[in-house]
Amino acid sequence: YTRTVPTTDGNTSEFLQTNGSGVLTWADAGGGSLTLISTQTASSASTLTFTSSHITSTYKIYELHCIDVVQSSDGGNLGFQVSPDNGSNYVTSGYLNIRFYSNQTNGANSILSSAGTGDTNVKICGAGEGIGANGNESAQSIITLFNPLGAKAKFFKSDGVQLNQSGQLSMQRILTGLDQSATYNNIKLAPNAGTFSGTFILYGV
Repeated sequence: YTRTVPTTDGNTSEFLQTNGSGVLTWADAGGGSLTLISTQTASSASTLTFTSSHITSTYKIYELHCIDVVQSSDGGNLGFQVSPDNGSNYVTSGYLNIRFYSNQTNGANSILSSAGTGDTNVKICGAGEGIGANGNESAQSIITLFNPLGAKAKFFKSDGVQLNQSGQLSMQRILTGLDQSATYNNIKLAPNAGTFSGTFILYGV
C-alpha cells in the first residue's frame, strides 16, 4: 500500500512495510519517480529550447516527452542539438546513431535498421518513418538523456510511435551517442525542414 499525502517528515511518497513480526512502519518509497521540470508548447515554431535552468546537476537522467508532434513539411523529422554553454554554441556534428524502425505494412518480424557516425543531431521522431502532416497524422516520443552533465560519453535513447506520412502506424527506436566529455546544459529542438508543433515535457528522474 502506498500513500501520497504529506507525512510528518515532509515526504509525500512512502510505502507501508513490515518487519516480519507484524510491526508496520512507513518507509520512503525511494527513486524511480519523475519530477516535472518544464512544459513547453510549440506552435509553428522553428526552434524550442530547454536551458541551463532546466538541465542541472540535480538529476543524472532526464526524460523528454514529445506529444502530438507535427511538422509543416510532410515526411520530415525532428531532432535536438546539445550545447555546453547554455546556447551560445551547439554541437552540430559527430552524433553516433543506431536506428530501428518499421511500419504496419512491413512483413512479419521485419525491422529495418541503419547506423551512422556523423549525424547532425539527436533524432526525436520521424527518422526513417517521416512525420505526417495531414489529418490525424502525428508522432509521440519519449527521449531519455543519460547524465548530460557527466564527464564521460553522452547517450540518448528515443522511443516513438506515429502515423507516418503515408498514414501508416509506425515505430522507431533511435540510440544516439556523443564521444565527448564536455558537459551539456541546454538542448535546442528543430525540424529538418519547415516548422513544428507539439507539447514537450521535461522530467528529471
